[in-house]
Amino acid sequence: MTVHVDLPDHVRARCTELGDGVLYAVKTLARQLADDPRLGERAGRLGLYTATINNDTFDACPPLIVRYAYGPPLLDVDRIEIRDIEATGPLPDVGDEQAPADVPDPRMQQIAARQVTEAWQRITNWLEQHAPATHAALLPGASPYEIAALEQALGTRVPAELRALWLLCAGGKDTPGAGVMPGRGWALMPLDAVAASYRWHWANQQEQEAGGGAEETVVWRPLWIPFCSWSVTDTSFGLFTDAGTGLVGHWDDTSVRTVGDQTLSVLLEETADKLENPQLASGYLPGLIGGRLVWGPAARRG
Repeated sequence: MTVHVDLPDHVRARCTELGDGVLYAVKTLARQLADDPRLGERAGRLGLYTATINNDTFDACPPLIVRYAYGPPLLDVDRIEIRDIEATGPLPDVGDEQAPADVPDPRMQQIAARQVTEAWQRITNWLEQHAPATHAALLPGASPYEIAALEQALGTRVPAELRALWLLCAGGKDTPGAGVMPGRGWALMPLDAVAASYRWHWANQQEQEAGGGAEETVVWRPLWIPFCSWSVTDTSFGLFTDAGTGLVGHWDDTSVRTVGDQTLSVLLEETADKLENPQLASGYLPGLIGGRLVWGPAARRG
């Protein structure tokens, strides 16, 4: 039985960004998967697989990891969907200036992780001194194994900034005052809540597509990873980070999804600045109720 392989528009766009030879290589892999859906390695318990493309096989193509879904419970047995591609190295035989922008730069990743670590340390130091109840609601960091297991469940990589945060704090406890981030007082989601929320959003996206909605209607993308929500248990509103761009976005309980212009490290640095120097900040500002951090509009502050 030949299996139909879906190559969504966002994957085609990613191929174009990586270089002219990438789309050809991915289409070639798609033909191979149609004949042998289990050509890749199983990447989790939810019908997710990964396959690799060696740049020795194709000209003008970097080495790639291709993530795809096949079979129940995600898809029918006669269908494959390529979810994401990731370049793991530069284009062969080209200078650094021609390397695809999507390939993570290890040096830049280290800088981003250091910025997250420094900002989070400032935040937790302030919480420990001024909001001990909120500080006590923070969970310890996750292990690299736990983050790797989450990546397998999601079928996409966790960007360096979010990984650095989760290594320091893997969410919050379900208790009053767990909200840390400005605005709604977003609470950090535990990793199991991240996985559950991602699965719900992605299932919603597929329902939209199966229902014949407009192609431009996007309620979730494969590279969007949730990390904050209204509360630890209420995930109807929240924040996500785009694993491709590093930018932070917002979802609500309707179909509204917006992607902002700041990264996670910038969000954490601004949070630390507001906690340490609220008199110099604008927008939502920090306050204290019973040893818990709360956020409110500046206009309401005395």
